[in-house]
Amino acid sequence: MFTNLIYFDNAATSFPKAKGVSDAMKRFLDEECANIGRGSYLRAQEAGLAVIETRERIRDLFDCPDAKHVIFTGGMTAALNTVIKGFVRRGDKVLVSSFEHNSVIRPLVQIGAQIIRIPATFEGVSDLDQLPDDLSSFRLCVHTFASNVSGMIQPVDALSHRLQAAGVPLCIDAAQAAGHFPFSMQEIGAEALCMPAHKGLLGPQGLGVLCLSPSFADRVDPLITGGTGSVSDSERIPHFYPDRMEAGTLNLPGIIGLKAALDSIDCKAARDREIDLMQHFQESIRDIPHIRMLGSAETDHRVGVYSIDFLRRDNGDISYRLENEYGILTRCGLHCAPDAHRAFGTFPKGTVRFSFSPATTHEEIDLAAKAIRELS
Repeated sequence: MFTNLIYFDNAATSFPKAKGVSDAMKRFLDEECANIGRGSYLRAQEAGLAVIETRERIRDLFDCPDAKHVIFTGGMTAALNTVIKGFVRRGDKVLVSSFEHNSVIRPLVQIGAQIIRIPATFEGVSDLDQLPDDLSSFRLCVHTFASNVSGMIQPVDALSHRLQAAGVPLCIDAAQAAGHFPFSMQEIGAEALCMPAHKGLLGPQGLGVLCLSPSFADRVDPLITGGTGSVSDSERIPHFYPDRMEAGTLNLPGIIGLKAALDSIDCKAARDREIDLMQHFQESIRDIPHIRMLGSAETDHRVGVYSIDFLRRDNGDISYRLENEYGILTRCGLHCAPDAHRAFGTFPKGTVRFSFSPATTHEEIDLAAKAIRELS
């Protein structure tokens, strides 16, 4: 048995969480634990203030247009479903990348949308030279910011300019981007930005964030309706935000935990740390034979998510042996993104994925590289 396991599955969920997250959540549950919008007593007001402060931190961190349009959901998947099912109708054409997660593809399939995929380049990014001629025929574009398979950062800025000219709203899946590097929702020109609390933001699981532009928000039907604690005399959902999109009891312990994580986050420092780790990892595995790393080696164009294909071995067996013989935890398979593996030619076998966090060390990477070399 290993006394210290090496965790390389941060693309699934970050570990460890930011300092203070668990303490803040425990304190809220043990000492406060009031609901918001359901009472005027002091504890309820303080909880409401903490939620407002968290919205404002998200707005400031990602340059969202309005804190009132920072919506909390039950997770990243719920945020994407809110946009897709609230805006797209059966038969609508929707443009996506060749790298989308099933959280995008499955809702589109479920509602009967026409899915058009942007072809991929050899390096693993959307080839904007092959965009459809008539972009104005599309209802929506949903595009990942960084691939959860290869880590490649996608050209969402350039894509957004093309979409804006055609009047097509852009929804960005920032699951592997939020917290990894600084970016501005307004500079990109996205109408919707979806992100999880539990990955690069180093917060708790079971919480998602959906940021909407005010002009787009009113075009999205709420996915869930019910009690909001406001205008309770009416049988209709409120028309104002965030209440319109936040029926039911929010995950307040999760929001309190996210607030604690945001209090310590520095996207610029996180990016500098990530580039250092990526450079060290790539140098450590550069001359190992019989493996293939998906995506480009240009660290400026990727995040710390690496898929390795063991060319002479079964990838599932490699992942098992990494855990049981070396104490190294990875994720093997298709990573809920089969289209990405089709684009890279690794479908259906998948790859072994190594993904880093700010807590990852050079020593851990050295041990992983040694294991990869011995197993390849």
